[in-house]
Amino acid sequence: MKEKISMNSSEHYVQALLPLGCWTPVCRQKRNTWKRMLKKFQPQIETILSCIAIGLMFLTGIWMFLVQFANYLR
Repeated sequence: MKEKISMNSSEHYVQALLPLGCWTPVCRQKRNTWKRMLKKFQPQIETILSCIAIGLMFLTGIWMFLVQFANYLR
């Protein structure tokens, strides 16, 4: 069985090759799952956050109106 040396970010190791000469690369992307998800869904996240902010401002306006209306009725 053949061996292949893989150098990945200052880590050197020997990985055995399959008889066909194929070998699976080491997946280093699992550590950055949150970063990848943020990049992938960034437009949707920004849309949701802006809708939440607008909704909270609307509810705050209604609340302030009701508070001032209640003070007016006293």
